[in-house]
Amino acid sequence: MSRTLRTPAAKALVILLAALVALTGCANIPESTNPRVIGDLGGETAAPDRGLAPRRDSQPEVIVRDFLKANAVADGNYAASRKFLTPNASWDVPQQAVVVKDIDVLPTERSTNFMKATIRAQATGFLGADGTFEPASQSITQNVQLLQVDGQWRLQGISSVGNTPMLLIDTEQFRVVYRRYLLYFPDPTGRTLVPDARWLAGPRSKLASDLLLLLVRGPRAALKDAVYNPFGANAGIRGAVTDAQGNQRDPGVGFAGVRVDLTGLPRVEPDVARLVAGQIVWSLAGADVQGPYVITVDGSPLDDKHQSGWNPNDVASISPNASSDLAVGLHGVLDGRFVKITGGQGAGGQVTPVAGPLGASTSIRSVGLSGTGRQVAAVLDAGGRGGPGTALALAPYGGVPTQVLTAGSMTRPSWTPDDAAVWTVLDGTRVVRVRQDQTTGEVSTTDIDASEVAAAAPGPITELRLSRDGVRAALVVGGKVLVGVVQAAPNGQTKLARLTSVVTDRELVASSVDWQTGDVIFIGRNTSDSPVLSVRYDSGEVTAVPSRNLSPPVYNVAVSTSAVYATDSSGVWEIGIGPDSDEQYWSQVDRLAGGRANPVLPG
Repeated sequence: MSRTLRTPAAKALVILLAALVALTGCANIPESTNPRVIGDLGGETAAPDRGLAPRRDSQPEVIVRDFLKANAVADGNYAASRKFLTPNASWDVPQQAVVVKDIDVLPTERSTNFMKATIRAQATGFLGADGTFEPASQSITQNVQLLQVDGQWRLQGISSVGNTPMLLIDTEQFRVVYRRYLLYFPDPTGRTLVPDARWLAGPRSKLASDLLLLLVRGPRAALKDAVYNPFGANAGIRGAVTDAQGNQRDPGVGFAGVRVDLTGLPRVEPDVARLVAGQIVWSLAGADVQGPYVITVDGSPLDDKHQSGWNPNDVASISPNASSDLAVGLHGVLDGRFVKITGGQGAGGQVTPVAGPLGASTSIRSVGLSGTGRQVAAVLDAGGRGGPGTALALAPYGGVPTQVLTAGSMTRPSWTPDDAAVWTVLDGTRVVRVRQDQTTGEVSTTDIDASEVAAAAPGPITELRLSRDGVRAALVVGGKVLVGVVQAAPNGQTKLARLTSVVTDRELVASSVDWQTGDVIFIGRNTSDSPVLSVRYDSGEVTAVPSRNLSPPVYNVAVSTSAVYATDSSGVWEIGIGPDSDEQYWSQVDRLAGGRANPVLPG
């Protein structure tokens, strides 16, 4: 499965990689160059070479494989990698890197002291100079030349991949050296923070400064038009990042805290200051860089009330981990009725029809419950005797619904975080946003530009879910899963953009998708093998949720911050998730067993 990359450089790269032109020439570039892969941010590690050096009397194929492992360590301008080169080899570190697995080294020409070989491997992702990782699944070919020097094989030349110089990095070693961290940027409304994953290889003592440097440089290209960046285009860091007392040794390690002096911010009004502080606090706290976080701008406190530093409680209102799941509670659709589950999900739980017509209905197909639990969007049967035809109805919770539009089919409704609008897909192709003015009751329907969907994956859209921050959307299209961002186009129209296929090490055959956090989705699958997957879509990392007690396929998934609910042929099941959960079995939500049942959570 190929990942669709949308930046101009990435588009060109995909074309070049697809061509895989066999090259005979090798790159001749000065030996001393500034590495552009993100590892250079970290500077020297405690063990720069990580034990990666040529083993005496190794065969040339082994030298090539170990060279790809050494490429994971950027320290000292790739000093570990250079040990695998001949003394007179000229090698410039390519500006683009690809992480690869299933590596084959195939000799194409060999004599006593000389060998040409082709590296064939499978890409798992492209690593950007800003630490971004773009998952991929495609073949990579690179040609190399080796010579014997004093009886030892060494690399003399390395070709481009297509016409693009590429640094190949062994996946296994990449996972050993690099760590994934989340930067945070405000959503366009400033209500919450949106995650932006980056991969870093620097030592712990440099982590705070590395994260802060990336933060002031701004979001990844795919998010630039979808989030608000209060740092602007000219922000920087004055001087060194230190601990809270101004000492340069190990900021953020233990309880030393962090001090950073910013410059070049376009605005520092209180509302902007809160967002800047929130970005810094949650980005560092999420990486276990300890506070307090002392933030100044050109030497003056970002906010006089926080001269001694900020902590997570000071910016809890924009926490990226906030959730209304517990406050709103589990709901469901049972035999066409909208119900609430009270008193627990086990045998002691009770099913209570929600007040109003939706609780008494027998024709509901799916329900979207807003984040606060105050608004409901229901897809109703509108066809004769269960035939094709649906209607969308909006209502306050427990209130009288208003039918707002009809179509042959509609996906499960998904609410924007502000409770103001709901999204659904009509007839598998038309994405719409529906708003109802809470004062006048007036309803407006707006088409979303979803033209990129067909280019990313063929087939009908059978699921669309907005992330909790409203900045991203996940779709199921013809059994594939796409993730994109919600952008305001220059003409004012809202657009689904930067759509990419979720790439994993298995075929997804997806039936349903839902968000746990802004960077993790859960996928329900039409297969008996691992019917529910947890996926970090921005890195391709997959965790198979235990399947004991489920009767696949899974038709529907709904995810809270602490639990997953799945619908199979026998009803609705629940399993706990998260760092504190070690559940291995699904438990049936007894009151949603049998019949036509689906779980409903806010979002």
